[in-house]
Amino acid sequence: MKRNLREGGGDAATEVYRISGSTPDKHLYFDVYSMRKWAMANVAEVTTFLDWGRAERLISSGAIDRNRITEHTIHNQMEPIIIGIGAAGPGNDQILDGGHRYVAYALGATAAGLAGAPLPLPAYPLTPDQWKQFLIPRFIAQTLGFDANYDSTDFQWPSGPVADDAAANR
Repeated sequence: MKRNLREGGGDAATEVYRISGSTPDKHLYFDVYSMRKWAMANVAEVTTFLDWGRAERLISSGAIDRNRITEHTIHNQMEPIIIGIGAAGPGNDQILDGGHRYVAYALGATAAGLAGAPLPLPAYPLTPDQWKQFLIPRFIAQTLGFDANYDSTDFQWPSGPVADDAAANR
């Protein structure tokens, strides 16, 4: 974040992604804006494949906001997602940026009759040494009230055509 503010020339932004830990002191917070900017300049883009089960889990867990998909994500070009290798624990990769694009891609493919197909999508895979440089220190997260302001536990995926399409593919 400091590097981004220092080098941003006034275009620095704050976008934070959280991986929930077992308690708030175990949560991990990522400076996504700086991570995306860095990945685009320093990491080779690869092709990965849509994991239909992961897309379903993102929907059913409430991690994805339907309004964000319909009002923002579907109007943009598919940019590479960022995958944190081992970010959710040993052997457990995590989408650190692009979860909404990932689900929009799955829903679009479902609408096109391609549900379950091995569909390619672009990604930047970050090793632990790479993604760790974008962790926001705990004292900053506490000072800025991230835990108090970040609550998706009461989110319910609304019913309707998009949700029904996702549910039909479970």
